[in-house]
Amino acid sequence: MKMLLVMSPMFKHSTHFLASTDNEIPIGLCYLAAALEKAGHSAKIFDGQIIPRVEEEFTNLLKIENFDAIGFSVVSQAVLGAIKLSEIAKKLRPSVITIIGGAQPTVMGEKIMDAMPDIDIAVFGEGEKTIIELIHHLENKKSLDSIKGVAYKKNGRVIRTERRELIQNIDSIPFPAYHLINIKKYTPPPGLFFRKPIVGVISARGCPFNCHFCADRIIWQGVVRLRKPERVLDEIELLAKKYGVKEIKFFDDTFTINRQRTIAICNGILERNLNVIWRCSSRVDTVDKELLALMKKSGCWSISFGIESGSDEMLKKMDKRITVEKVKKAVKWAKEAGMETKGFFLLNYPGDTIETTEKTIAFPKELDLDFAGFNLIFPFWGTQVREEIEKNYQIEKKVWDKWDTPLGNTIFFHQPQLPDEYLKKAFKRAARGFYLRPKMFFKALKRIRNFEMLKSYVVGALRLFKLRMFK
Repeated sequence: MKMLLVMSPMFKHSTHFLASTDNEIPIGLCYLAAALEKAGHSAKIFDGQIIPRVEEEFTNLLKIENFDAIGFSVVSQAVLGAIKLSEIAKKLRPSVITIIGGAQPTVMGEKIMDAMPDIDIAVFGEGEKTIIELIHHLENKKSLDSIKGVAYKKNGRVIRTERRELIQNIDSIPFPAYHLINIKKYTPPPGLFFRKPIVGVISARGCPFNCHFCADRIIWQGVVRLRKPERVLDEIELLAKKYGVKEIKFFDDTFTINRQRTIAICNGILERNLNVIWRCSSRVDTVDKELLALMKKSGCWSISFGIESGSDEMLKKMDKRITVEKVKKAVKWAKEAGMETKGFFLLNYPGDTIETTEKTIAFPKELDLDFAGFNLIFPFWGTQVREEIEKNYQIEKKVWDKWDTPLGNTIFFHQPQLPDEYLKKAFKRAARGFYLRPKMFFKALKRIRNFEMLKSYVVGALRLFKLRMFK
């Protein structure tokens, strides 16, 4: 069977720091394509993130090539894009099977199909095994009832099958089909890379923690599965030697979740002389001074922490299971190792006050972070924080569940102790107050190592000055 895999274009509002030119490789689609090719099928990737005039190019492609099925990868900000492209597909090729998968269908369930009239089938959770079974059943005109982890339309009704088990041995999944994309076309947001080309690698799936605002537990069921260090190293070596990749970004929720495995990967990078630098995300309670020093030695130039708040009270409400003191220690160790440090923070969390908000805004400066990302809480479908908000607070109906609502800088609900006008001003002040300081300018100059970084920082600074923050 011939299948087209589509990364739906994402909605990026003018109030966002991110722009249409900021994009990561579609790693999920590359994994699906690899699984399809291994099973003897034909796969092609159409990335709506990086293609100008995406609807026109998509139309032209479907006029030239005939696909048996089209799969759309969908996150929340890509739903509108998927709706439009699936409509185009059905008009041009009425018999084509249209499928959606990705984070948004997984967290929403079969309800998402109500919003997408031109989609035939939804895939929930991991797709590598499901898509192969699905294609086999479609080819042989068999009922889809026995396929786990899907929903489909039948006689005007949406039928959902039972949940699919997670793939236990993720080392059994073939390497992503990097040959189907042009790696050099992808550029992360300003300040989030040192060298190009940069490619994202997944070395583990899942997270064992239960932060109340995070949708990962819904997607990965609270289970962590680790790839063997040798397998991770083989993929990095392939990227470096075959594709000329110079920097790796680990997409794992917490790269350092297993200390011994992290040590093995670091030592392997050194022993194989892979000549790549890398960055990762971590938790402050899964690192120590010695581990961070080894990570830096093996090429880890940058580490990101989900810090979320400068208040122990709010960290406890989020069920982060960390403290302000633990944050200070981890950031200090990372800086001593010579790493660039990043922190991410949430504002307008249920229970936040002016006092806790001011602590959070001040905390990145106290930590002397190199980068700080601030977001107003977005209540993801299925999360505990969403249930809490719907039960206890006045939601903002104009933006709640709207596909074109900007994420990260929208007030989704109202708290009497945290007036909207204060919150808007505090949000603007948080980012601009952190970055628009002479100290940050000189720190940025010290970090610049090549022309690409210089250009990246200039673009980032211009965006920050122009940023409207809110509609």
